[in-house]
Amino acid sequence: MVFELTMANLISLAGLFLGALWALLKVIGSQSERRANEKFAALQESIANVGRDTRREADAARQLETSFLRFQAELPRDYVRRDDFVQAIGSISTRIDNFALRVERALDNRNGGHPQ
Repeated sequence: MVFELTMANLISLAGLFLGALWALLKVIGSQSERRANEKFAALQESIANVGRDTRREADAARQLETSFLRFQAELPRDYVRRDDFVQAIGSISTRIDNFALRVERALDNRNGGHPQ
């Protein structure tokens, strides 16, 4: 069996080799591009999740801050109310004690200053 390598056969073989090499590189490139797109899609989804979580945490912090500010506003009012209540009860108690002393003195003066 004799192989004659003519210029046409050599060019055909080179063309076939280059075509096969180009097809192989094209397949590898498309697979690489597909993997890169998948990675970028996963990265984009992760960034979107981080953004949603950040917004959610910011909303929660804002609600907590609002609640705390409301608490700060209500605390002095409630404290003053309690303080006023204690003061009012103390004043009433003092008045009752003074009235009791007046009644005792009036009874003592009526009986001539001698207790019976």
